[in-house]
Amino acid sequence: MSDPNPLLVAAAPSLIASLQALQTFVTNLGTDPTQVAVKFPGASAILLGQLELQLPALLASEFGAAQVAVNAQIGTLITKLQAATTAPKAA
Repeated sequence: MSDPNPLLVAAAPSLIASLQALQTFVTNLGTDPTQVAVKFPGASAILLGQLELQLPALLASEFGAAQVAVNAQIGTLITKLQAATTAPKAA
């Protein structure tokens, strides 16, 4: 089994919170279709506010995960270059 994508793992808490916010939005609209037009502005304002609160955490977690991935790739390249320059020469 393969390891989970580190970027997805880093984003998971924010994605879960965003889905929960969407779920709350649908609940806030209520069950009466005649009231949707009245409840939509308030429900959408709450949804947008909750989504905006997720952005800083999402950006921080994604940046950290991307930084780890980039540093791992750079480390791999350094190792390959060091191996190539110190390899014994064939006669």
